[in-house]
Amino acid sequence: MKRIATILSLGLVLGMLGGLGVYLARTAPERAMLCCQKPEQAWLQHEFKLTDAQFARVRPLDVKYQADCMQLCNQINATNALLRQQFTNQSAPTPELRQLLARAAQLRAQCQLHMMEYCYAVSREMSPDEGRRYLQWVCDQALTMPRETPMASSK
Repeated sequence: MKRIATILSLGLVLGMLGGLGVYLARTAPERAMLCCQKPEQAWLQHEFKLTDAQFARVRPLDVKYQADCMQLCNQINATNALLRQQFTNQSAPTPELRQLLARAAQLRAQCQLHMMEYCYAVSREMSPDEGRRYLQWVCDQALTMPRETPMASSK
């Protein structure tokens, strides 16, 4: 009886170690990317098979995009804060509120256009096939982003 328990325990431990080994081996590339300073850039290089030269040309595009994006986000947030203030302090749409709404829409459109320009620039640094695949991936991500509706958020 003692021998059976020992064999079963040893089998269980070896099975767990084997499973852990398979897990570590199969997830090593992904885990290595997470240790990078910019895992999303490492993912891009890996997923779309960028050479080191291509990746070196994409990096400055990303740095510039992030800085420009931050400025646009700050403008959008400031406009949204003014919109909230105007909206809650008025009993009907005012010309100022209409102007703020138009400005907010303009900033969102500018942000989307900026993202598209960045994505096209990145795709041009890839091989033609990978560039098309990247643009398709971006399009799928951008058009299928979950949008919270007012009714869904109140539930």
